[in-house]
Amino acid sequence: MSSSSTSALPRSQPAVVTAAVDWLICLQCDPTPAELARWQAWREACPDHDVAWQRVTSMSQVLDAHAAKLPGALASQVVEQISRSHSGRRRVLLALLGVSVTGALVAVSGEPAPWRVWTAAYRSGVGERRLLTLEDGTRLMLNTRSAVDTRFDAQARRIVLVEGEIQIESGQDAAGRPLIVETRSGFVSPIGTRFIVRQLGDEAQTHVSVQEGAVRIQTRLGGTELRLNRGERTSFDRYSVDAAQPSPDNADAWTSGMVFADNWRLGDFLSELRRYRRGFLRCDPAVAELRVTGAFPVQDTDKVLRLIEKILPVRVHTRSAYWVTVGP
Repeated sequence: MSSSSTSALPRSQPAVVTAAVDWLICLQCDPTPAELARWQAWREACPDHDVAWQRVTSMSQVLDAHAAKLPGALASQVVEQISRSHSGRRRVLLALLGVSVTGALVAVSGEPAPWRVWTAAYRSGVGERRLLTLEDGTRLMLNTRSAVDTRFDAQARRIVLVEGEIQIESGQDAAGRPLIVETRSGFVSPIGTRFIVRQLGDEAQTHVSVQEGAVRIQTRLGGTELRLNRGERTSFDRYSVDAAQPSPDNADAWTSGMVFADNWRLGDFLSELRRYRRGFLRCDPAVAELRVTGAFPVQDTDKVLRLIEKILPVRVHTRSAYWVTVGP
């Protein structure tokens, strides 16, 4: 096995690269002798397997040594995702290994390809809220870590939510073109309205809440539809739409830089807070079921963590600015 780690990846075989990543994850989980034998047999079965293996292991070493030093938003994404779980590490490795695995990444996870986020027309950074006015007068606010594309033509005005959370106040189009918000799950069409749409990278569902007017939701597959009225919320995936539920009054609190928690699990609260800060924020399972209620400004997440330490029987353990654990 003399292939160099700098050899070209087998671009015509994204499944080979995916398999190499899966074997790496397997070997990091105390493999059995039988698993080690199968890995060895896989690696020796084809030269492409060894090329992919060496490239994947090289990339893994780079992540371990230099994740926090990567530039900008990519640094926080890498540190967070490779630390969260083996599945997170798998996603990051596949993403960083480039175009040869893009198809496999989308097929396996259903998440947006990373290039879609990084090349979107409008993006917000970590902790940033961004307010835009589109050419038709529609007002669009992006929450933290969000990405949007717009596609306006003679037939329709499309806002494509690539990642994150947005609030839309629909404008009146002189040409009468319909406004359509598109997500991986389907389509949301406003009826003179103000509403919020959210779909994070690792979520199969899109979440919608209506503050004014109404919207019509249609799934991407199956053709299921639902009208959602003011004060209602729902979630939907590609095939089905959940029944409408009352929306909390503070559903748009993030537009003012706040997170309102109403008897949330601490684990869920920290998952939400994580979106507003760089690096890795972990909740120890021993304290994840503690309950949080309150209004928290997210401009200073370190201050929020200090407050949580005061109101709950927990401690905040800081290894670095990019690595924080909340535990007993």
